[in-house]
Amino acid sequence: MLLAHKIIAAKVVITGVVLVTAGTVLTAAALADPKCRDKLKEYAEKFRNGTKNT
Repeated sequence: MLLAHKIIAAKVVITGVVLVTAGTVLTAAALADPKCRDKLKEYAEKFRNGTKNT
């Protein structure tokens, strides 16, 4: 039973690491593209100002 808990915990940790890595790569790719960066800035402004048409 203890081995099963260790395996499940290891899978959870590995999944978390993979998701964080994927998120970091996608964020870096989005910020590297000028068009995408501008769209993100516009969306952030709309979100901050409370515009409902995002």
